[in-house]
Amino acid sequence: MPLEMKHLAASLRSDRLHLVVMPTEACNFRCTYCYEEFAAGRMAATVVTGLKRHLQQRAAGLRELGLSWFGGEPLLALDLIEDVLAHVAALRRMHPDLRFSSDMTTNAYRLERRVFERLLAGGVRRYQISFDGPREHHDRTRRRADGHGTFDRIWGNLQAMRSVDTPFAVLVRLHASRDNLAALREFIATFGSEFGTDSRFTLLLRALSPLGGPGDDRFPFLLPSQVGPALEELARCAAEHGVSHLQAPHLQPVCYAAQGNSFVVRADGRLVKCTVALDHPENQVGQLHEDGRIEIDAPRMRNWMRGLFSGDAEELACPKRGLVDAPRERIPALTITA
Repeated sequence: MPLEMKHLAASLRSDRLHLVVMPTEACNFRCTYCYEEFAAGRMAATVVTGLKRHLQQRAAGLRELGLSWFGGEPLLALDLIEDVLAHVAALRRMHPDLRFSSDMTTNAYRLERRVFERLLAGGVRRYQISFDGPREHHDRTRRRADGHGTFDRIWGNLQAMRSVDTPFAVLVRLHASRDNLAALREFIATFGSEFGTDSRFTLLLRALSPLGGPGDDRFPFLLPSQVGPALEELARCAAEHGVSHLQAPHLQPVCYAAQGNSFVVRADGRLVKCTVALDHPENQVGQLHEDGRIEIDAPRMRNWMRGLFSGDAEELACPKRGLVDAPRERIPALTITA
């Protein structure tokens, strides 16, 4: 077996496992810049069974397990999330040395306090929630599927979270575009007055970018030359208001998609590497079966992990670049079963 394939096989037996789980690919929002198609709905029962069996099969050999909840909107399938979390809790009682962490990317429309507290009790301690600026801007672009606005409900849920004493962390993504840029200072000032003294809330400053959605040709994205100066100005504003903040594009030097022990589990059991290029052929790297086995397309996995072999910083930070946007030379197919 070639050296790179040996590294790949070893990564599948790693004592660390990270899964991005999509309990549903449906969503109650229709953001005007969204790239998802919502073709798949709730995770099939056979896939939930396969996921739980896979975790059970791996638990004894794991030192760390991380579950990230993604969608669609994951809270539309709260019962599935709690089912899997209860299964993980049972595994941890059997394997007390297993370290577990969990996070969620959610639009937060259904994240009222009672739901939040249940998720915290299940171990989901980190959250990513997005705003498109003050109400009048946010409600134009982050709308419900029925066209109604969402700002007030999400903001109220965020305020309710603040009153919970259990440790947690919330990354509030503030999206910048040409249309809302001038109004973001107002949002930052309000955010600072509400959450600036609470270290559990951090602002992530990020420019919206075209990700292949049907509205890309009409949406007022910032020009590439505008992104850097705009984010720097917003960072200065955040500092003025005492708001803890981060800047995109990269929160960590190695993307989860570049790592051999990280997969996205789609609602139909397909395994992919990237949550953006969901349906691109190069992103389809395997399948989760009901008995807990996973089958891996090794050549495609190798393409996503190429930065680990090359050491190239850009390939590590975003392996999607140059892979799903341009044709690459393929190597002969090899399937690894784990």
